This record gives sequence, C-alpha cells and structure tokens, in this order.
Amino acid sequence: MQAMKLDKDNAMERALQSEQQARDANLRAEKAEEEARALQKKIQSIENELDQTQEGLMQVNAKLEEKNKALQNGPPKRPFRREQPGEATDSAMAEPAHGPDARPPHSDDPHSAAATILSRLRDRPKSLQLLEKLRGAGGTDDNATRNRRTPSRRGSGVVTSDQLISRSPDGAEDDPETQELARLRCPSECTEVIAEREIRRRQRRCADYPGFAFGSSMFSSDSMMKFNIIKNELHNIMNTQLKRSVSKAVGKMTANMQQGTLLDVLKKKMRQTKEEMEKYKDECEEYHKKLQVEVMRREEAEGEVAALNRRIQLLEEDLERSEERLSTATQKLAEASQAADESERIRKALENRTNMEDDRVAILESQLAQAKLIAEEADKKYEEVARKLVMMEQDLERAEEKAEHGELKIVELEEELRVVGNNLKSLEVSEEKANQREEEYKQQIKLLNTRLKEATQREENFEESIKTLAASLKEAEARAEFAERSVQKLQKEVDRLEDELVIEKEKYKGIGDDLDCAFQELYGW
Repeated sequence: MQAMKLDKDNAMERALQSEQQARDANLRAEKAEEEARALQKKIQSIENELDQTQEGLMQVNAKLEEKNKALQNGPPKRPFRREQPGEATDSAMAEPAHGPDARPPHSDDPHSAAATILSRLRDRPKSLQLLEKLRGAGGTDDNATRNRRTPSRRGSGVVTSDQLISRSPDGAEDDPETQELARLRCPSECTEVIAEREIRRRQRRCADYPGFAFGSSMFSSDSMMKFNIIKNELHNIMNTQLKRSVSKAVGKMTANMQQGTLLDVLKKKMRQTKEEMEKYKDECEEYHKKLQVEVMRREEAEGEVAALNRRIQLLEEDLERSEERLSTATQKLAEASQAADESERIRKALENRTNMEDDRVAILESQLAQAKLIAEEADKKYEEVARKLVMMEQDLERAEEKAEHGELKIVELEEELRVVGNNLKSLEVSEEKANQREEEYKQQIKLLNTRLKEATQREENFEESIKTLAASLKEAEARAEFAERSVQKLQKEVDRLEDELVIEKEKYKGIGDDLDCAFQELYGW
C-alpha cells in the first residue's frame, strides 16, 4: 500500500511538473509572439520614418533642381568666400521668400550648399529624431566594422561625412554640425559579427537559463538568433541606406552641381531600400511563421512524448507482470520436477513393496482361514453383546431420568448458591466494617499504650521522689531537733504525693479496664 501511495504521489508530482512546464512554454510562446508583434510595430515605425525621410529628400531634390536652374540661368561663379554655418542656415531659411528665380547668397560654394541642405534636414523635428536614433544606434562596438567599411566607401567615389569635413573650410572642424556628420556613419554589422556576439552571449548563460527550457526545436536551432540578426540588419540597413543616400546626394551635389542625376540616384536608392525592406519584411514574416510552426511541432512532440511515456509505463507494467508470471511458472516447473522425481522414487519403492507383498499374500490367505473361524466365534459373541446392549439401553433410560432429577436439583442448588452469594456479599460488607472497627480499636490501643507508658513513667518518677523523700526523712529524723518545720512540710508533701499516687493508680486501673473492654469487644465481635 505504501509503495502504491508513493507511486501515486510521484505520478501527481510529475503531472504537476508537466502542467507547470506546459504553462511556462505557453508563457514563453506568448512572450515570443509579443516580441514579434513589437518587432513588426518597430518595422512599421521605421517604414513610416523612411517615408517621411523620402518625402524630405524629395523636397530637397525639388529645391536642388530649382537651385540648379537658378545657377544655370544666373551670372558666373564668384570667388569662394568662407561662410559660417549660421550664415548658411539663414540663407537656406530665407530662400523661399526670394522665389525660384532668386539666387541665394554664396550658393556657388558646394560645401556651403551641402551644409545648408543638412541644416535644413536637421531643422525638421522628425529628421532630428531619426538622427538621434541613428546616433544612438552607432556604438563603440561598431567602430571596428565602421573602420573596415569606410575605406571601401571612400574608394567607391561616394562622398562621406569625413570627406565633407576634409573639404570644409578652415575652422569648420569645430562646427557641431560637422561633428554630428562625422558621427553619422553606417553602424551596420555583418551577420557573422552578430552571430558570434549571440553565441558568446548564450555561452555566458547558465545551463538552467529559462530561455533553454522551451525545447531544442526553437532556441537550439538558432531561429531566434537569426530573427534578432534580421531585426538588427533591417535597422542597420535602414540607417545605412538613409545616410548613404544623404551622403551620396551631398557628394553628387558638390561634385556635379550642374547635373540633374541626383534625383534619379536617390529614387533608385529609395527603390532599392524599399525593395530590401519588403524583402526583409517577408523574411521576417516567414521566420515568424516558421516560429509558429516550430511551436506547434513542439506541442505535438510534447504530446507524443507524453503518449510514449504512458505507453512505456504500460509496457513496463506488462513486463513486470510477465516477469512475475515467468517466475511463478519457473517455480511451479521446479516443484513439478521435484514431484516427478519423488513419484518416481515412490514408484520404485512400491514395486519393491509389491514384490514383498506377494510373499505376504500367501501368509495372509492362511491367516484369512483362521480369521474366518475367529469371525464365526465373534458373531456368536456379537449376539451376546447385542443382548447386553439392550439391557444397557434400558439402564441408560433409567440413568437419563435420574439425570433429569439431578438437573432439577442443580437448579435448586444454583438458587441456593445465589442466596449464599448474596449472604457472602453482606458478610463481606460487614467484614469490611469490622476491619475498619478493628483498625480504630488498634489505634485506640496504641493511644492507651502510650498513656500507660506515660503513667508508668510518672509512677517511677513518683517512686524515685518517694525514695528521695524517705532519704530526706531519715536525714530529717537525724536532724529533727533542727528541722521540725521542714519535717512537717515534707510530711505534707509526702501526703500530697501519696494522694497523687493513689489517683494515678486509679487512672492506671481505669486504663487497664478500658483496654480489657476493648480486647473483649474486639475478640467478642
């Protein structure tokens, strides 16, 4: 019973653990779905920001076209003048008031035009938020990748922020706008770097990390790692394409201010980024679907595992039963083999006995003849015994009648015995009372004995005092002449003591009489 209870408790604990694991798995799946939803929201927000930046770029392209037209229709170029960033910003802000035909001051300088365009982009709040996000996206860990990728960009003919800073006039390095452009480099990382970082991060985790408890089908297959890599790649590609488009637009504008190919290049890059965005979005949806499929497979596998565990338990129980049956069968087989050996031995012994019994048969036949004679004599004796049996039955009937009378007497005696028992009970009660009285008398005797001892001691004291008085009397007789008065006093004292002695003797006699009465009552009871 205890083993069954323990098995039941273990089964209950396993069931609770499996339920808890299922709940944890559901929670993890919900968290993964929430993360996927958050990622989709981020992708949508990035798309919205991309659309806004595209609109800003279109506006910038329109203004650039207007400036190109104004440059083509305007006077020849003036010599280069050093311009502060504030002046460029003011000129850019004052441009709409002059109209499309008016040429802004110092617009022939390509560096000042690039600074003006970038300042116009930064003046927009949404562009500023995007720049802050891009600035936060570029960390210290991306410097190596950035340094690896900057030479390729410089070699490709695209004007970057570093080239803009190098081309800027003297004193422009201290401008915060140029520093901000220097920080706005492409923080994109290759998938190998992100994969290595994810592997190192997962190796630093402990073995019982909750993320590994959901099963090897989801987290050990690097699907979530790929999902995160895709998310990072999308974010990096967005930032990279935006900054590349801005840098290329500025480079194209400064290199070929008279050409109108910037709009086509920007449109092409925007189409490419949009296509890549859609492609990565599709891949994200595919990975999300794969994740859901993996979750469903995980649940199905867990159900199959539970069914297989139950089947294994049933098979183990059947195996135990079959082993028990096998053990009982082998035990019975051993017992049967022992019984067969024993029967074979008995058979041989019986064969020997039959051979011996054949010899005895002849002897028994002769004895049978004698037994027949004895049987005839026994029949005669039987008849005599039958007659005696009839007589004994008659005697038995008489004895039964006597037994009935005896039973009646027994009933009467039982009633008398009950009466005697009641009397004995009353006598026991009286005996208890007598015992109590006896104890009381014993106590009285003890008290009287103590009193008697005290009286004897007093008598002895009185006798000693009498002796002393007699001695003193003798001395007084010798001194009679000199102590008549003392003699008289002593005589009076003697008389008094004699009276007390008589009184004590009477008390002693009374105590003796009381003791005699007590003994008489005790023994007379």
